Amino acid sequence: MVSGDAGAVKVTGVPTWVFLLFGLLLTACGVKTPLISPDMELPKAVNGFEVRIRGEKVLMTWRAPAEKHRAEISGYRLFYQDVTADRQRGCNCRRFQDLAFVDLDTAEIIDGRLWLVRNVDPAWWGRLQTFVVVPVSSKGFAGEESEERTVLWTPAPPPPLSVTAKPGDRTVTLQWTAPQGEGLRYRVYRRSAKKSFPLQPVNAVPLRGTLFQDGGLQNGTPYFYVVRSVASDGPPWIESEAAPEVSVIPVDRVAPAAPRGVEVIAGRALVRIFWEENTEPDLAGYRVYRRAAGEEHPLLLGEVKKPGTTFTDSSVSAGVGYEYTVTAYDDAPVPNESRPSRKTTVVAQ
Repeated sequence: MVSGDAGAVKVTGVPTWVFLLFGLLLTACGVKTPLISPDMELPKAVNGFEVRIRGEKVLMTWRAPAEKHRAEISGYRLFYQDVTADRQRGCNCRRFQDLAFVDLDTAEIIDGRLWLVRNVDPAWWGRLQTFVVVPVSSKGFAGEESEERTVLWTPAPPPPLSVTAKPGDRTVTLQWTAPQGEGLRYRVYRRSAKKSFPLQPVNAVPLRGTLFQDGGLQNGTPYFYVVRSVASDGPPWIESEAAPEVSVIPVDRVAPAAPRGVEVIAGRALVRIFWEENTEPDLAGYRVYRRAAGEEHPLLLGEVKKPGTTFTDSSVSAGVGYEYTVTAYDDAPVPNESRPSRKTTVVAQ
């Protein structure tokens, strides 16, 4: 569990002498020294340590240990160095202070990563600070330090305004209004039902415009989006609070092409209809229509599931002329039907 504030963190369940050793490491000038004998089994440094400003909060995240190693780690210790203050004192030493202890048993884990979210200390704004995270073994020994992450605490921009989401065929188009602020870009985050938003956005490169189309989606599946303004050029990212979440369900409104090559052959008391196969990946089948001489509207005779391309009409009367057309339809929840094929006529025998 995380308890306390920066510089005055109370930790339960971890021996006090462990953090005395931490202190020896993190306040040493210039040279890192091992906490304990190097022949002892120590947790490896965490992977993917990131620090991100989000509105008035700071997100610190790193990869959780593999399941087979979880029993070996009790938690993680975070430290920070106020680089601005040390420079003002003319000190180039590594003077890290306690920030928090994250208990692995109670930590928030999303998509295989631990997430620690804290309110930004108002005293940090405008200061340059460096952070490290150190794993703690189940026996209380400190592991290897992570890579350092340095942040210049800059106020986050305002979030985007009036985000809307328009469904399409396996796509969603998002649009929003830019808030006040110069040089802002945007990051779009997507989640599916019953899941949390991931750390990484859908768009790898922050957007300069206020329009984004997300593709490769599943029609009929609900998706949820938030958009954040971004003020930084790269990590550590300085993001706004999320704009209000929007939800949308992609839907296919694009019909297949009209079937081609329709031909009819009259036999004794029947007519056979043939056509070429459509190539749309979401094609479900075809519908065959007939209009007899004197009838105002064509009659739906039946459907043919793909890959069939023939139909036999055995309800004809000899000597009567008939006009046939064929349409194609897709597999959307409410199928989209194509325009009719060219008309083909025949006189039944």
